[in-house]
Amino acid sequence: MLYNTLLIIHIIAGMAALTAAFVATAAKTINVGHKWHVYAGTVFFWGMVVIFLTAIPMTIIKPNPFPFLIAIFSFYMALSGWRLARNRRGIPRPLDWTTASVMAVTSAAMILFGVSMLIRGDSNGITIIVFGGIGATLSFSDLRTLRAGGVKGKTRVANHLSMMLAGTIATTTAFIVTQLHI
Repeated sequence: MLYNTLLIIHIIAGMAALTAAFVATAAKTINVGHKWHVYAGTVFFWGMVVIFLTAIPMTIIKPNPFPFLIAIFSFYMALSGWRLARNRRGIPRPLDWTTASVMAVTSAAMILFGVSMLIRGDSNGITIIVFGGIGATLSFSDLRTLRAGGVKGKTRVANHLSMMLAGTIATTTAFIVTQLHI
C-alpha cells in the first residue's frame, strides 16, 4: 500500500518535472520571458525533490540499488543546478560542498555496482557506469570550482544550464531504462 502510494506520487512528480523542464528550456530558447523560465525551473526542481524523496523509500521497501543510485545522481544534478541559479554571487556554501562530496562517493558506488551488474549479465550496468562516470566528472569539477572560490557570471549561468539539462536527461534516461522491457 505505502509503496503504491509513493509510486503514484513519484510518477506524478516525474511527469510534472519533465514537462516543466521542457517549458523552462522552450521559454529560454524562444525568448518568451524570464518569468516562464524561472517558474518552470522552480516546478522542475521541486518535482525532482519529490522524485528523490519518493524514490529513496521505494528502493528500501523493494530493495534495488539501481534506482537508489540513479535517484541520488539525478537529484544531485537538479540540486546543483538550482544552487547555481539561486547563488548569484557564487560564494561556496556548506550545502554545495556536501552535494559535490556525496556525488563523488555515489559515483564510485555507481561504477562498482555497474561492473557487478555486467558480470551478472545485466546490460543496464552500462547505463549506471556511464552515469557514474558523468557524476564523478561533474562532482570533481564542482569540488575544484568550490576550492577555487566558486563560479560567477556567464560561467555560473552556463553551469546552471548544464546541470539542469543533465538532470533532465538523467531522469528521462532512468524512466526509459526502468520502463523499457525488451
